[in-house]
Amino acid sequence: MSANIYELTKRLMKIYDTNDPFMLADQLGIVVKYRKFSKLKGMYKAIDRIHFIWLNETLDEITARIVLMHEIGHFILHKDLAANAFQKFSLYDMTGKTEKEANCFAANMLISDRDVIELADQGYTSAKSAAALYVPHQLMLIKIEDMIDRGFTLYLSEEIRSDFLAY
Repeated sequence: MSANIYELTKRLMKIYDTNDPFMLADQLGIVVKYRKFSKLKGMYKAIDRIHFIWLNETLDEITARIVLMHEIGHFILHKDLAANAFQKFSLYDMTGKTEKEANCFAANMLISDRDVIELADQGYTSAKSAAALYVPHQLMLIKIEDMIDRGFTLYLSEEIRSDFLAY
């Protein structure tokens, strides 16, 4: 799974020449809207063949980028599931396959293998690497786990929490 998602993210970055989620959403024809959610940070939905991603208007800039990339992951990987009028995806439910895939997608789009390796070679912990790259530590752990699955020799220092972006 992770190798396929990794290869897909590399192809997308080459085709669209960006890993910026706002630019990517625009180039993919996804309409990004903001609204106030009480318990969601974001949601992807297709309505009459128009693809929407709603972001919670209370998100800070860094979290908005991560949530948007996660939802783009659903657009790319799980379009067929968005046809149900009540289907919602949440970034912090790591128990389901679709959520794991969307989180892996976001981690690979937003964090490069090269950055992880360079920071590890400099002695950075996963937490310090995450801080240096302005991503949540849990997203860095998802990236490291993916790299280990793809054959890199790295050490995963902690268990990945399923609720790292929950309200």
